[in-house]
Amino acid sequence: MSSTDAFGDRLRVLGRVGLDAITYAITVAVLTGIGAVIVGVATGGGIVRAKYLLFVAGWILLAYATVRLWPTSPDDVGSPSNRGVTEPIPTTHDSTRFQSFVRALPPLRWIQLPPSEKRLTPPGKLLLGGLLVLLLSFLMETAFGVG
Repeated sequence: MSSTDAFGDRLRVLGRVGLDAITYAITVAVLTGIGAVIVGVATGGGIVRAKYLLFVAGWILLAYATVRLWPTSPDDVGSPSNRGVTEPIPTTHDSTRFQSFVRALPPLRWIQLPPSEKRLTPPGKLLLGGLLVLLLSFLMETAFGVG
């Protein structure tokens, strides 16, 4: 195998990992946006209230994802060689119902994803989703002129 083949393989894996993460984040942003519009209209505040709800929801998602990404002990920080040899490597639980729903969506249903240890963790994807929710709130105000 030549070095260009290895580079191409790594690039394909990186593309699939990125596609998985961005599909998850876009799904979080779209569902949060739909929910905010429904709640905003139902409570009489309209799209302006939806924009505020998106702003608050984005910060809540960022805070929750940050707490989930936070290391549980000092041993979690650093390279695997710094960890104790007897301590098992924690497994990632990437099989939630929401993750299964996201994998059934069109871009991801057509590709084979890399193993879960090579993909972004669910809290990392949620952090990206929270950023997209905040971006949606920002765009509603700046680009679309929502009050």
